[in-house]
Amino acid sequence: MLNKLAAVCAAASALLVLGAGAAHAAVNDFVGQWTNQDASTSDVTRVTVTRTGGTLRLNVFGRCSPTDCDWGAVNATAFATTAAGNVENNADIVMATYTQGFARKTVLLRLNGANIAYEVFTEFTDSSGRANYHTSGRLVQASDGRGIRIPGGRIPGGLIPGGRIDTPVALSEDCVSFTPGALRVQNVSGRWKITEGSHWVADFGSNRAAADQGLAIILRYGFTSQCFVARPNPQMTYWRRGEHVPNLPTGAGEDCIAVNPSNVEARNVGGAWKVVQGDQWMLDFGANRAGAEQAVRVIQTHNLNRQCFVSRPNPPMTYWLSAP
Repeated sequence: MLNKLAAVCAAASALLVLGAGAAHAAVNDFVGQWTNQDASTSDVTRVTVTRTGGTLRLNVFGRCSPTDCDWGAVNATAFATTAAGNVENNADIVMATYTQGFARKTVLLRLNGANIAYEVFTEFTDSSGRANYHTSGRLVQASDGRGIRIPGGRIPGGLIPGGRIDTPVALSEDCVSFTPGALRVQNVSGRWKITEGSHWVADFGSNRAAADQGLAIILRYGFTSQCFVARPNPQMTYWRRGEHVPNLPTGAGEDCIAVNPSNVEARNVGGAWKVVQGDQWMLDFGANRAGAEQAVRVIQTHNLNRQCFVSRPNPPMTYWLSAP
């Protein structure tokens, strides 16, 4: 609590330094779509403020590759300049807090004329030893690409920095279909495999129990195709049912880790391109940046929120699941 109060006090002073001169603003003046005036920023790229009745919601996007990270929408609080003030007509600051697992981020907005000055205070909660820090910048009201400001609502296709319209690109996937009912666990030349006729789908080596578990998982989720990123020797394998990854809850005994798709990004770590969320890396593509970025697109397009394994360590089968 003391940390949050300290952050608010520090933010109020810092925002004044940024030139936030509007001392009296109505809550509704914050509502709308806002983008960072610096299109090349590595910080907050865009913010959406919405209001339903007396509830304010703040949705923040940060710079990630290949697409901006969606921090999600959370409730926000408006503050007046004094205890005797009227928040409805004299809102001074709008504040929201994001808890991201590895860190807590406090976001503060203050109107500065037709724009918004923002501050983000990041407090690490993962015992990593990293220093808490803050960033700041200025947001301008979004346009529809023709110079028309958009005070609220949704922008078709999604707004990206600079007021341009980002047309989603169809995901290109490398998948091989099979018939679940035709799959069998067979010993082929001393190795236990899941096969379909004369073709094998997964190789479990000497581990028959893992092969049986793998087949049970395929049947449980009704997988009908196996998909790869960056063949040959794909660093990511996922399974679909039809055109989508199943959105069923995880079954008993399955070995899965939680994933937040909006926090996933491709990052160069020690010279290798990895798919990471925060300080945790999930996939290693070595020198293949395109492969890592394709994996991020797959995770975010299918909203993959669980990465699952059969027989760790060195799992012979991995699969992903979507939100239930």
